[in-house]
Amino acid sequence: MKKTIFAIIATAAMVACSNDEIISQAAPEAIGFNNAFVDNSTRSANDPSFTNDDESIFEDFAVYGFVENAVLFDGTRVSKEIVNSSLSSAWKYEGTQYWIAGADYNFSAVAPLTGADWTLESSSAAGLELAFTNNGGVQDVLYAQTQTIEGKASGNLAVALTFRHILSKVKFSFENAYNADNTTIRVSNIRITNAHASGDVALGYDTTVWDNQSGSVELAFGNATTDDAVVADAVAFGFGTTLESYNELLLIPGAVTGGYEIAYTYEILVNGSPVQSFDKTATVDFTPEAGHAYDFKATITPGEAIEFTVSVEDWTNEAETTM
Repeated sequence: MKKTIFAIIATAAMVACSNDEIISQAAPEAIGFNNAFVDNSTRSANDPSFTNDDESIFEDFAVYGFVENAVLFDGTRVSKEIVNSSLSSAWKYEGTQYWIAGADYNFSAVAPLTGADWTLESSSAAGLELAFTNNGGVQDVLYAQTQTIEGKASGNLAVALTFRHILSKVKFSFENAYNADNTTIRVSNIRITNAHASGDVALGYDTTVWDNQSGSVELAFGNATTDDAVVADAVAFGFGTTLESYNELLLIPGAVTGGYEIAYTYEILVNGSPVQSFDKTATVDFTPEAGHAYDFKATITPGEAIEFTVSVEDWTNEAETTM
């Protein structure tokens, strides 16, 4: 147990979005919004990111709209909780706006609005610019933008919004390669110690450009535990088993000078009793991208096996004894 080898590998899986969402039709000439769509992705025990499920989709979003480059919506709150009898679509807003036949419309939206860690820097028909502060990696931010829509005298459909994630998502996986039947591993206090604290982002129809990343914030991923864990306690696991961090957290995209600093503690138990604890650190040089989910994998393997050599000590001959 003197030497324990560990490796960290970053693998990126692009989060896919689907446009196969039924569009609801609003009242004949009122501008309405359909059931906003968000991608579904694999989730850990505690994943703060929004999905398309009714229970985990955002509460509301801010909409920005332009008609022939004139401001129509300026951060208007849209929510299923709002009552507006002029609108038949699920998502509603106050102060109904109407379609004008032959006019060109552009819409952008940011979610969530309630409790947002983002602020608007500028808005136009071409897109938005936001400033964002990462308060511990627990708030997802999503963005949607339409292409130009031409208004009709009648038969206008609700504005279809497909939101995409503009942050990066990270989790950790730990594999126990300690090949001993009576030995288990317990991993705790997993963290990235130097994630970006703030940044600016320019958003277009299909572009997300981050810059001005600054500051540093520690992200706490908790302990390695099971998917169905009710509490975040570290769980001891045996050879050939992989456990994930209790939390998945969100990063501001972009590289960190010198690499992302990762730290965690793992404990070796023999027959259930703690024997030794190790504090590990590593630096991973990678550039997280918007809308991508990453899994950092650490493989914990034993060092040198305990071996035995055998010899038999010769008899010691004593002097003859006279009987």
